[in-house]
Order: sequence, then structure tokens, then C-alpha cells
Amino acid sequence: MDDRLRKCPECGSKSVITDSKHAELYCADCGIVIDENIVDLGPEWRSYDEEQAAKRIRTGPPMSYRIHDKGLGTPTPGLPARTRRLRGISIDSSDKTLAFALVEIDRMACALGLPNNIKEATSVIYRRAMKKNLIKGRSIEELVSAMLYITCRQYGVPRTLKEVAAVSRSPLKKIRRSYIFLLRRLEIKLAPADPARYIPRFCSKLGLSGEIRERAIEILRDNKGTGVAKGWGPIGTAAAAIYIATVLSGEYRTEKEIAKVAGTTEITIRDRYKELIKRLEIDVLSPGPRPRKEKDKFVGFLS
Repeated sequence: MDDRLRKCPECGSKSVITDSKHAELYCADCGIVIDENIVDLGPEWRSYDEEQAAKRIRTGPPMSYRIHDKGLGTPTPGLPARTRRLRGISIDSSDKTLAFALVEIDRMACALGLPNNIKEATSVIYRRAMKKNLIKGRSIEELVSAMLYITCRQYGVPRTLKEVAAVSRSPLKKIRRSYIFLLRRLEIKLAPADPARYIPRFCSKLGLSGEIRERAIEILRDNKGTGVAKGWGPIGTAAAAIYIATVLSGEYRTEKEIAKVAGTTEITIRDRYKELIKRLEIDVLSPGPRPRKEKDKFVGFLS
């Protein structure tokens, strides 16, 4: 409503009423008609309940990159293929490829338990690659798997490349190759993965308590990123921190059990925890002073 129509020009009252039935604007105090033949901006249909209003509403969901036409197309159900072709409704090969890739993104993301924002961001990366002609001549499954892993790294979601390969139709070696290819051609810069992000999920799979989880994260914080500077993998570093935390707390898990959950090797865990033990003051992280016998036992176990 215009500002000059918010109050009556005759008496100055602000009790201005819109009469949609007679298309008039009048003052409730003095009764003067301020404006007439006003335009009704509401719908032209009537509804008597919420269900009827939802069926008649013409606005759809917001635009989404997870749909090949971004959700802006008008569906025409029931039309035969010949009629759709004559009306120009049929999609070309590039749209079919895009639709297949988006379905694959949704399938793998659901299998990994990823939220919708990860799916949306992965779809955007795929559209970027299409504009740069990086899709033609390459496997869609490999590229989509690599893009999903890149998005997880960008958003800090702890998913390993092996986990992505487990729900993909492509082998790990080819996905890794596509991952390096996309980083170079799309000029994507990824920060080193934080090992602490993997610890809650690994501890949950191992059935460890919250105390173990907090202690493992504390070990990594005390490490101050030295492992990243040395080029350590985040998964092996997280597994080693969990192993040290279990030994210190008494909820012992073998290297084999932790390696199976983390998707790494026992040798990697052994090398990482030896380096961490050399550099960190483990006694500072313990909840309280321990007997000499227990401390000597732990030192002898590591030797």
C-alpha cells in the first residue's frame, strides 16, 4: 500500500480498510472512499481448507541444482513420446547424461548418509565440469565419485576415499585419478583434512566411550598439526590417537580392530603412534597421577 493511503486524507485516521469485494479503500472513522478500482493481488481462485489451497497453488519448490532442469521445467505427464518430440519437450543427450549423473550423486550420497547440501554442492561442481568440457570421454561414475569426495573435503565431512569407492561402481584407483584430475583442471584448493573429524565416527564404530573420544581429540590438539606438516594421512593419525587413548584409559582395542574400522593398515597405526609418543607428554593428558607400576608397564608395552 502506498504511504499516502495509510492514513485518511480527510480526518487523518490510520484506520484504513481494504474492501476486496467492492475493490475500494475507505476510512473506518469518517467513511470516505480513499481509492477505488484497486487491483486484487491475491489468487483468482477460492479455497476453503489448507489441502485445497495446497493443490491449487501455482508456486513450486525452490530452484535446485540436483535436478537436470533445476526444477524450472513444467511437467506434462501422460503425453506419449511422439507428442513430446513434436512439441519440443524431449531432452537431448547432454541433458540425459546430466540427469544420470545427478541420480548417481543422490544414490551415493544417500548410501553414505550425507545431507542435501553436500548433494547440492556436488551437483554444482558437475555443472562446472560440464561447462569446461571435462565430462566428455570420461566415466561418469568415476567423476561423480571424485566430486562427492571433493565436496566432503570442502565441507569438512569425514568420509574417506575408500568409503566413497565402496558405494561407487568404479574402482578406487580410477576414482583417485579422477580426483587429482579435477583438482588440477577446476583449480580447486583443498585444505589438509583434520584428523579429529574422523575420531567420533571411528570411536562409535569401535563401541568406545566418550572419554576415549575426548582424549584422542586432545592428543591431536596437543600435536599442533605436526603430523600434517610431515605429510601424515589424517586417517592413520586419527587411528593412532584412538589407539593411544584406549591404552591410556584401559578400554584396549587392538591395532587390527582399529585398522579395520579406519580403513588403514596396522603398520601405519604403529608408525604414527610411535612418533606421537616420542613427541607428546602422555602423562599430562592422563586424568590423574598413576602408580609407578602402571606407568612402567605402559612404557614397556611401547618399547
